[in-house]
Amino acid sequence: MRVLIRQRKAMAVCFVVMLGVCINTQAQTVSRKPLGDRNKAYFDSLRKMNYNYVLPAWGKRVYKKGFDIPYPLGIMVNYFYGKQNILISNMSIGISTPDKTLPPVNVDNFVKFKSVQAIAQNVNIRADAYVLPFLNVYGMFNYFPKAKTEVELSAPVSLTSSATQSGYAYGFGVMGAGGFGPVWVQADFNVTWAKMELLSNKVFTTIMGFRMGHTFPLGNNPQQNIAVWIGTMGLSVNAETKGEVYLKDVLPDVPQSKIDEIKQSYGNWYNNQPAVKKAVVDRIMQALQDRVNGNNIDDVKIIYEMDKRPEQKWAGLVGVQYQMNKRWQLRTEANIVGNRSSIMASINYRFLGFKRKQKGT
Repeated sequence: MRVLIRQRKAMAVCFVVMLGVCINTQAQTVSRKPLGDRNKAYFDSLRKMNYNYVLPAWGKRVYKKGFDIPYPLGIMVNYFYGKQNILISNMSIGISTPDKTLPPVNVDNFVKFKSVQAIAQNVNIRADAYVLPFLNVYGMFNYFPKAKTEVELSAPVSLTSSATQSGYAYGFGVMGAGGFGPVWVQADFNVTWAKMELLSNKVFTTIMGFRMGHTFPLGNNPQQNIAVWIGTMGLSVNAETKGEVYLKDVLPDVPQSKIDEIKQSYGNWYNNQPAVKKAVVDRIMQALQDRVNGNNIDDVKIIYEMDKRPEQKWAGLVGVQYQMNKRWQLRTEANIVGNRSSIMASINYRFLGFKRKQKGT
């Protein structure tokens, strides 16, 4: 039974992994236009500037209208820590040995979970470009040094356990931004693929986020400001997962006392199961016993199939950014509403890129 738990944990980790991937990629600087006389000379100078860089398209037109837009290219480094509750259904488990394979059988009717929580941290590197003054595209790569899942089982026995793994992810996204008077808004969408240590297949995730905020100028430096925002973020993950993993990689050190407790619970659920389910349970229990007895189980694999989803798809967020100048920004963002909790810190460097070729050159 512990093997079944570890399989669900391995999949659950990916939800917070993907949360880490996506929350680190959304908040962006946006174009600004003065609402009063503050820094009027600076914004007047933008209208007179001969902007001759390739990106963004229509950049010169926007500057002529008095808007201050971000430098078009950027590199961002983020650190993320988060927690996410997970729901798993249609769980099926099989087992493969050198001499026999038992195909997956559904175990939802006798394996029950009180809670499944994924905890993850990652480092995210993202490169982005404003192709239009209001449209940003980006790609990212993420490394997960530690992703942990904590599982509390309520049936057939009460049991608590955890699993830790590492992995990486990559993806791309698009963000649109605009302003209405003193308020700016953003809409963001991205997709990611994650490969984790305990999973045989990549996990595909989509994220959609919405933000609304305001930028406050600081002092007499027109490029220095603080932006604050609120918003919401929704997460979806490919529900169906199939794969296999070596039993030795997921088999915990279960003491003989716990094996005996599981066997003693058989009368409550085991006798009512069809023969195919009993065969899988018996072989897993034999593997647990073999591990305790010191026998070699290196060639034994667990085959699994399941559906998974976050307990809560949407969560609220708040964020703040300090812009030192148009090249450097520091920001942090957190999920604080709902059962998803997270904190992200990042540093962003922006630059102008390539100039347009002048006519006659």
